[in-house]
Amino acid sequence: MKKKAISMGVITALAASTLAACSSTSEGDAKSSPDSSKTADKAIHKIYIYQNTGALNQKPEGSVPDKLEEMKKMYMEKLKIEPIAIVPPKGAEAEKLNLLLGSNDEIDTFQGNWDDYASKGAIIPLNDLLDKYGQDIKKAWPEKAWEYMKDKDGKIWGIPRGEPAVHYPIWLRSDWLKKLNLQVPKTIDELEAVLKAFKEKDPDGNGKDDTIPMITDLNGIKNALMGGFTEYGNSNWFDAADQKLKPVELAPGFKDFVAKMADWYQKGYIYKESFAKFDPLELLKTNRVGTSSLWYSRITLLFPQIKPTLPPEADYIKTTDITGPKGKIMTASPGSTGAMVITKKAKHPEDVMKFINYQYQDIPTNHLTAAFGTNWNYIGNSKFDIELKEKELQYAGEYMVSLGTATELKYAFQDPVKKMHADYLTKDALKVEVAKMPMDATIMYDKQKLADNIPTLSDINRLRSEELVKFVTGARPLSEFDKYIDQLNKAGLDKWIAEYTRQYNEKKKK
Repeated sequence: MKKKAISMGVITALAASTLAACSSTSEGDAKSSPDSSKTADKAIHKIYIYQNTGALNQKPEGSVPDKLEEMKKMYMEKLKIEPIAIVPPKGAEAEKLNLLLGSNDEIDTFQGNWDDYASKGAIIPLNDLLDKYGQDIKKAWPEKAWEYMKDKDGKIWGIPRGEPAVHYPIWLRSDWLKKLNLQVPKTIDELEAVLKAFKEKDPDGNGKDDTIPMITDLNGIKNALMGGFTEYGNSNWFDAADQKLKPVELAPGFKDFVAKMADWYQKGYIYKESFAKFDPLELLKTNRVGTSSLWYSRITLLFPQIKPTLPPEADYIKTTDITGPKGKIMTASPGSTGAMVITKKAKHPEDVMKFINYQYQDIPTNHLTAAFGTNWNYIGNSKFDIELKEKELQYAGEYMVSLGTATELKYAFQDPVKKMHADYLTKDALKVEVAKMPMDATIMYDKQKLADNIPTLSDINRLRSEELVKFVTGARPLSEFDKYIDQLNKAGLDKWIAEYTRQYNEKKKK
């Protein structure tokens, strides 16, 4: 499953419409009922929503026409705004977006990395619009989320989708810990002792030497474990000796990290196929996996699905308290420039902002209505647990624009299979204090200038990934680490350092 498709706190039953499957026809032109124009008077403005938000997953065929029209009329009556959804062809969302932005066709708002579009003059800053028409949006997001929406001059270019979070905790089989009389590890050494016991003492009781102490992947070892060895974890770092920003491979402690991972792999503590293609769900089904440092949902979404097939005592617990020689082992995921933006082409940007702001009012009620129409209920007296009235969706969510942690962590479906996932997201995901934050987390690097000024950027990135895997798996001996650094230098690391340092100094907040 794709990480971007994972709803923050729920399985988001939001769906795409295939109206205008391969054409530029908008929902308003293709699906409005004959009398829709009679409902709207001349004072009602149309806004054009490019529906590439990732909310359109569980009903790709789109809404039942009558239900879509019903939702449109609701917004027209409440806001005096007529929303029109433009649904791009599946798999061609970026291409279609670029065509629309370069044409005379209407497009008012879409989701994208604001820094990619502000530099092209395709979108507008939102400071004044937020002040006048977006008060609920401003209140919904913490300041740390807005930091990723601003340029160095303080201009806000988008409405956030997320904020810094922790995605790579260590998950351990708690029943195996109990069976082997082991405590939840607090240090890297204690974690290693647990992995050793899982490997050698047959905690699954099948009489075979086939236990998998840990499943992980490249991102898993970097984001779940590297922090214990380097000052800023999986992050660039600033070398005070020469006042330059450098990649983590040159950071003190990185080689120690590589050595530890290689040692664990050689001893069989790390699953041998961790850096190749494998199916976490199928492995969990075998009842042989003791620990995971994969993206959190590989446990929170997958394990509850297969738990009934495992021994009744089988369970996983998370820990975020492990430390290494350099402190916390986990690195937080910084925020991103992903946002809802308003285009320069928008004829009525104030109405676009009003429309988005409405979905942030009375959180999560208006957000849920944008997602599910009238097909949902709160359970009990709290405005948190919800259920769908009908499993078969009628309205698919074409007008949904209030996506992200500010709204999606405010509710959860009442479902035992989803509870573990919802609990992690609503209780733990935003507790970034348990991890290290990348030291340049708030720097929005200009991707085009990086590519222009570092001609060998793709080669450097490839070397960084491929050679790390080789060192860990033993395909390349650690004795060649200095040769690896020489490879990076020959590949143009000096230009990498120069450009990243230049942008870091230019963009960092004073």
